[in-house]
Parts: sequence; C-alpha cells; structure tokens
Amino acid sequence: MKIVFINPPFTKYSGVEGHGGRVAPLNLGYLASYTREKKPSFKVDILDCEALALSYDQIKNYLDNFKPDVVAITMTTPAYEQVVHVADITKDLDKKISVIVGGPHPTALPEETLEEKSIDFAIIGEGEITLLELLGHIERSDANYAQIKGLAYKNASGKIKKNEKRELIQNLDSLPFPAKDILPINNYYLPATKRITGGVSTNMVTSRGCPFNCTFCMAKTVWGRQTRFRSIKNVVDEIEDVIKKYNVMDFTFHDEFFTANRNRVLEFCNEIKKRKINIKWFCQARCGTVDEEMLKIMKDAGCEKIGFGFESGDEGVLKLMQKSNNLAKAKESADLCKKAGIKVVGAFIIGYPGETKETIKKTIKFAKEINPDTAAFFIAIPYPGTELFRLAMEKNYIKKPINWKEFAPLSNQMPPMQIPNITPNELVALKKKAYRSFYLRPRYIIRKLSEIRKLSDLASLIGGLNLFRRVLKTKN
Repeated sequence: MKIVFINPPFTKYSGVEGHGGRVAPLNLGYLASYTREKKPSFKVDILDCEALALSYDQIKNYLDNFKPDVVAITMTTPAYEQVVHVADITKDLDKKISVIVGGPHPTALPEETLEEKSIDFAIIGEGEITLLELLGHIERSDANYAQIKGLAYKNASGKIKKNEKRELIQNLDSLPFPAKDILPINNYYLPATKRITGGVSTNMVTSRGCPFNCTFCMAKTVWGRQTRFRSIKNVVDEIEDVIKKYNVMDFTFHDEFFTANRNRVLEFCNEIKKRKINIKWFCQARCGTVDEEMLKIMKDAGCEKIGFGFESGDEGVLKLMQKSNNLAKAKESADLCKKAGIKVVGAFIIGYPGETKETIKKTIKFAKEINPDTAAFFIAIPYPGTELFRLAMEKNYIKKPINWKEFAPLSNQMPPMQIPNITPNELVALKKKAYRSFYLRPRYIIRKLSEIRKLSDLASLIGGLNLFRRVLKTKN
C-alpha cells in the first residue's frame, strides 16, 4: 500500500511569505516514521508543498505519478481551504483513494470537517496509533471502523460517526525519530525572530502537552494538558543523528513549554556539554520559570534565544486570558535572559475580548519597557477548540459566514473576530502602530546595527526588515 503525507500549500495561496520561516512538518515526520516502522511493506512519502512552494497543478502531477492508496493531509484552521482543494484534486484523480485529515482543526471540529465531500476520515488528537489502525483496516478493505479510538468517519451510508477518544502515548521514546530523510531538509529556515546563524536549521520537540490553560492556545486541543517528556538520552541521540546526517547546527525546540521542568532542562544542558555537542538553539519558556543559574547553564549549552508569550501589558487582560502570569514576572524573566546573554523574543496579543484601546496602548508601552530583541504583535484569533472560540461563538463575535482564511496569524484577510469597543480596522491600525512604535525607535535601530558582527547577522537584519515591510502591508 502507498501512503503520502501532505503539508498543504498555504503560503502560495493565502499566507505572507517569511513570517513563520519555513519549518519541517514534524507531525507528518512522526506519522511517516511510525508507519514505516510498524508497516515496512508500505511505501511512504511526504509531500511538503510549503517547503517546495508547489502549485495545485504540481500537486496533481505528483499524485498522478505516485498513485497513492491513501492521502493523509495535516489541517490547521487557516489552511482549511487549501486542504479541501488538495482533497478534491485527489478524489478527481481517483475516488478510490482514501483521504484522511488530522491536526488541530479536525480535532476540534471533526463532524464539520467531514461534511466536505472529498474527506473520508478525520483523526482526532494524537495520530500515530489511530492512523496505523486505520491503515490496517483500509489495507484489508475492512470498513468496520467503529472500534478505532480517536477516529471520525463516514459510514457506508454516508453518515458521520465519531468514536471515543484515544488515550495519549505515555512513552514518547517508543516513537521513532521523525522521517526527515523524506523531507526537503535544505529548504527549511527559521523566521527572522528565531534565526541564529543563518545556516541550515531544523526543529524538534522534546515533549508534548502543556499544563496551563491559556484561553487562546490550541495546544491542549491536540495534546491535552498533561505534559509528557522524552528522555534526555533520546532527545540528544536525535540531535546527534541530525547533525551527522544533515550537518545542521541550528535547532528550534517547538515544545509548548520547554522550561516546564527545571531539573530536566539542567539535565539536557549537561548532556549536551558532556557529549561536546556544539549547537545553537531556540526554545519557548514561560515567564517566571527561569532563573539566573539555569539561564547561565542554558547559555553554556548553546541556547541563544528564548521566546516568551508576554501577551499583554495589562494585568486585567492577562487574567481574562488565564495566563496565570503578571507583568513583574515578565519583566524579571526578560532581564534575567539579557543578563545571561540570551536574546529575548516576545509575543504579544491585542484585540482580546474585554480589551480597550487604552489596554492595547499599555501593551505597546510595556513591549518597549521590556525591550526584547524582537517582538511580534498578533491580533487575537479564536481558534476552534479553544475557550476563546467558545466565548466568541457564544457572544457572536465571529463574523458569519466563517471564513477560515481569516484565522491566519498574519494574512491579507481582515481579522475574524469583531469585539466590542474596537473595530477590525482599528485593530489592524493598532497592530501596525505597535510594530512601527517598537521597531522604529532610534535606540532599537542603533542597537541592532551595533550587533552586526558577520554576514549572517546582516542577512538576518535584512530579512527582518523585509518582513517588517510585509507586515505593514497586511490587513491582519
């Protein structure tokens, strides 16, 4: 049996090039490697349409040549339209091809997703085991899907069915490393905010899940709130494997909360130093979970940048977001990073329900007070599966009919949510004001120019400037 995993071509048709860099679809890498390990007789491939900048015609030609039995597509909310288009292309070529979707959107809205005529199955939540069981049924032409946990599907009469939830995989070390050998590894690069050396980079995860309950975050939709960790040996073995095979020295850890366990962070850093691995890396942390000693050890182990979700400069708005955080912790965490020589990447959200123009101005002011090395300002988006989505639907804040393309964090669409007190046009203007106010400060410009030491620093700065210009042209 032949299976192709597809990352749809979002940027070519709806996105803004460069804002998120170009990173490997780890979810597809894990699904592909797990399928290969458990079913070595299957022929497995990954078509990363984002990394290869493929058009729909090119996707059609690939499918026509590969002739898959199964097409499995990762589906985020902003890429809904592109996923459906790829599914339609697949079914136009051969209606016998099984089309499976998985990821955040079908996990949150499985029944609605299956209303699309060209989609046969939706995997809910963590996908490795569910997909493997489903592929077994498809291989045997066994349409008895009712016992497959974590699956939604159409039965023989076309009625949509949703099975019970699947338990999470507890031993993440049991999963093989993601199948980067069938990904275009040299096509990936980090966004300007996370770039370190400017060389070939790769992404990894060392855990799944996040214990916190931020109302806007989709992490718990797929992974739940239980955090599961890979062993440090398993993580560092993968790092060595990637270095050996691809000569990669820049790593981004996509864990929702890399610093969740202090002792584990120290164990990781000590293992990196013990094996004399020379890498540069970026991770995500939560305000209040870093300290001077830990940051020094992280820096010694190659950590160059840490991303924080500062989100707001107003305590009341942080409470509405259920951030379990405060401004003092945010400022302290940023200052500690700077003291350790680690650059700070800050994310901020404006336009959350309950905000006013004054609270947004406080956020802009707070961003300049913290003064991270780079800052990103996003308009709040109510992604399906989040508490914010539930609230927005209940309060009728989401514009009807829903246009999923508007749910991209940066696009040429207008924001999908209309909150009281501030219009979407005003939010867009405030977001652009935030970018101009932060990045056009003489103090900031002088600092960035003074940091240029080599060509990669200059290239990163130019990339950031180009992205800054594109952001100011967007509608969202």
